[in-house]
Amino acid sequence: MKASMFLALKYDRMFLRLEEICAEIDISVGTARNKMSAGTFPIPTRKSGKHVIADVRDVGKYLDDCRLGPA
Repeated sequence: MKASMFLALKYDRMFLRLEEICAEIDISVGTARNKMSAGTFPIPTRKSGKHVIADVRDVGKYLDDCRLGPA
């Protein structure tokens, strides 16, 4: 099963908040914010209200690439 399908089923939605992304890729929120400020965060994110979110497909692709290596 592709990671994006697993994440969509697990969270029952197509967008994940930064805290959820960090839990899935095993980094702290502070580290993620520092990487976003430096432009080195590996997953595209955007602001939605007061939350930073990412599409579950982008998070899943990142996880799949980590497991399988870049395509």
